[in-house]
Amino acid sequence: MQTTLWYDNYQGAVYPLDLHAAPAIGRFNRKPTPSLLEICSKFIVRDSNLTLYAVHCVPKDLRVCLMKEALKENKDRAIEVLISSWHMESLVLRDLTPNIFTSLQPLHDTYYLSDIVRQGLRYTTCLAHTFLECVKKKMPTELRFLDMSGYPTAEVILYYLATHCMLAHNEARQTAMVNMYNTAIKYLPTSRTSMHADNSLPESVLVIKLDAFVTSDQTHAELCKALKVSGFPESKLRLCIEKLDATCLGEPKITILLKQIDKRTLKGIRLKYNSLTCDEFVKMEPELRTFQNLTALDLSCNTIHLYQNDTVCERMSETLASLPQLTRIDLSNNRIKNRLRHILQNMNQSLRYLRLSGCGLTNLDLTYLAHSHHASGLQELDISENTLSGCARSLGQLFSSAGSSLCVFEAEDTKLNDEVWLMLTHYLLNLKKLLYMNIAENNFGAITLKNFLQVFASLPEVTTVRIPYCRECYHLDETTTDDQISMRKMQFIVDLHGAADQVRGQQKDRLKIVANDLSRIDMEHISI
Repeated sequence: MQTTLWYDNYQGAVYPLDLHAAPAIGRFNRKPTPSLLEICSKFIVRDSNLTLYAVHCVPKDLRVCLMKEALKENKDRAIEVLISSWHMESLVLRDLTPNIFTSLQPLHDTYYLSDIVRQGLRYTTCLAHTFLECVKKKMPTELRFLDMSGYPTAEVILYYLATHCMLAHNEARQTAMVNMYNTAIKYLPTSRTSMHADNSLPESVLVIKLDAFVTSDQTHAELCKALKVSGFPESKLRLCIEKLDATCLGEPKITILLKQIDKRTLKGIRLKYNSLTCDEFVKMEPELRTFQNLTALDLSCNTIHLYQNDTVCERMSETLASLPQLTRIDLSNNRIKNRLRHILQNMNQSLRYLRLSGCGLTNLDLTYLAHSHHASGLQELDISENTLSGCARSLGQLFSSAGSSLCVFEAEDTKLNDEVWLMLTHYLLNLKKLLYMNIAENNFGAITLKNFLQVFASLPEVTTVRIPYCRECYHLDETTTDDQISMRKMQFIVDLHGAADQVRGQQKDRLKIVANDLSRIDMEHISI
């Protein structure tokens, strides 16, 4: 369960994907030809002794190139050597490594998603631990500001940093008391021995900026104390949070944590799986309004049922309208039925990312979205796990309104049938910017999917589609075997690729088709 939650964190509103970039890591990454400088740096960081020798020989500016290759190749010892003699006061991780949240691959490939999360964890884990160890060992580093934001930080590392923040605060208090004692004894008539404070951290201020992932009470308590003392002027080690992911904590602990965070720096909040109710949201929302630089808010998988509570609906509308930078929202699995207009209409800015999976959306909600000021700016829209079989007209209007901006559209498990989807196929031609579509877990026939692919493949920007296997693949009789079903699936994919290739010709890259089994549909009730 914890592993599932961990990877699910990086597939939503708080961590945006660069949809037009190539995959950043792994076998999908098409690496350009390295420069001579990159080749030499890669060779040097292979061995930490060679790195140590090179640090004192090469110009200081080349240490940046060495750090880039050390991070890329996960050379922990070389990273330690470079940090221990870092020549600048700041080190910003995003300037040294490529953005790992790129391409459409994480949307449909969980293995690739786990790969990029693990790579991000390697970066932050190594840098955080190495930096503090160099500081405690009094290494001659000039580094005073470490920025690891934009990459996942393991909870154990967050706890490690929070405890050291408290340690630095306690040492600062001890030093202040020792200095007061030494000053006082100078005026006493009898001679007394002066005291000496042996601190493990330097006198200059150190700042670590990161994304916090909190699930346990122990980490929550330690982080709250660390953030509290980070605001004190005498603190020597300070934590700065850019993105907060608080899971399985509950409203009281979340509210306490939000009060400790610097209002100017926080840009993303994810409060998934906290069992938040309407009343608890009302208690918490005054704190949410204080984060004026917030760009992403995820309240998914709670029990904020707005369709039965006009008061809370109004409070949420006021909260969203009070956040001028907010462009990414996830309200999935909260009941919104017929209330989407009330929630979003007061926002001045247009949303770029909106996820409303499992919200009980109705035709009224989709009609509002199609005619709202958000439609013209939406780049990613997920309305999966809603019953859309009676919303053909409003969906068509939505495709027409959002066609100039929409890049990702997901409607997985939405009870769409052949008749509705054939009606919508014509409206697909409006989606000029579409890159990816997900209509998996819907019960379609082979003819419907083939007709859809012929139109879909003609779109100018599209690269990937996720679809279900057609229901004919699962037709059973007394002689049907598993091998025969597998052969039907293979032939189905071959036929679809043939139809798509015929439309696209040789001028475009081949359309990527990701087909999935109908796992959420009772196969015994599928009719041919």
